[in-house]
Amino acid sequence: MKADEEREGPPEPQGPPELHRPEPGAPDGENDEPSQKKRGWLWLLAGLAVLALGAAVFWFLSRPEDREAKPPPQPPLVRSALAERADRLTIRQTGFVRADESVEVAAEIGGRIVEVGDTFRTGAFVQDGALLIRLDTGRIEADIASAEAGVEQAEAALAEARIARERQEQLEEREFASEARLQQAIVKVAIAEADLTAAEAALTQARDRRDQAIVTAPFDAFVTEQSAAPGALVQPGVPVGTLVSAGGAEIEMGLTPPDLDVLGQAERAIGGQVILRAPDAPDGVLAYGEVTAVDPDIAPQTRTVGLIVTVRDPFSRDRAGSRPLRVGELVALELPVSLENRNIVSVPPEAVKGRGTIWVIEDGVLDRRDVRPLQRGETRVLIAAEALPAGARVMLSDLPDAVAGQRVRLETVQNEGKPEPVR
Repeated sequence: MKADEEREGPPEPQGPPELHRPEPGAPDGENDEPSQKKRGWLWLLAGLAVLALGAAVFWFLSRPEDREAKPPPQPPLVRSALAERADRLTIRQTGFVRADESVEVAAEIGGRIVEVGDTFRTGAFVQDGALLIRLDTGRIEADIASAEAGVEQAEAALAEARIARERQEQLEEREFASEARLQQAIVKVAIAEADLTAAEAALTQARDRRDQAIVTAPFDAFVTEQSAAPGALVQPGVPVGTLVSAGGAEIEMGLTPPDLDVLGQAERAIGGQVILRAPDAPDGVLAYGEVTAVDPDIAPQTRTVGLIVTVRDPFSRDRAGSRPLRVGELVALELPVSLENRNIVSVPPEAVKGRGTIWVIEDGVLDRRDVRPLQRGETRVLIAAEALPAGARVMLSDLPDAVAGQRVRLETVQNEGKPEPVR
């Protein structure tokens, strides 16, 4: 074998490798590796081309000279209304009905009740002078008879003393009697006169006690309480009933400081008509009253000024269209007030932000106004025109973070006149 290798000699140099070409009919597995490498290069070149194209498009669209300018954001759209001049308002308060006159029924003397008036019963009407109660006067009549007898005795004694004095005066003139006897006669006359005066006073007292045994109504009234009964024993001054005047009732209507700001002064309300309603039936009318006076004292707890409202014939059952009022009843009071001489405007409640901030819109720009509302109602808020003139356009919408000078757009409002300029 060595001899063969030595004969063969060194290997002949080989040329470049020949490309492998698949022979016809050769299996597919023998040609896969070169084909896959070729396809990989093609995909790489295609990806680079796509990246280059995307970069070119991005550069083209982001060029400063070709960038389209974006429009600025539009101002917010808000609702608005006009401040209107207020010509009338209604002050609303509540109060308790009280009788303008009220008395307790009581006898000045003690005794047993023998009669109770037919009309003296709870809820009934009694006329001025009508009998309420009558006490037993048996002892009083005896005292009167005794006093009358005492007066007669005193009158007889006085007549006798006067005759004796006249006799002594005649004797003294004739100098048949001494001066001392005349003086004694004069003194006896004076004593007899004093005794007669005392007897007459006793008779007057007895007759007064008889009159006091009869208790009558001091005025036309309604009975609100009654506890008298025949046979009952009453003590002097102990009430057996209560009467309230049928002529009128009073309600005190308190005015708050904002109400006084609107009125200017409480006395301006005197003579005004007040509507009385039941709190649970605000649509119905119980009665009409009139402001007749102003309470000079300020209520210490509420710091209100009271208007005295007088109602005529409040307890009558014959009042047309309404029931009688009741003493102590809580009623709702409404006092219409004219504002013709007051410079006051009204705005919707939505226009007042917080405790007293209003945003005025002038030429689409917000302007802040801090005001003090005079009256807040369900539909309107009253404000002094010095802070907000009539015709000013106010913002109703709740705009978060609103600032003075901010521009806004207005919603279209139909049937609204051109607003007056804001001063």
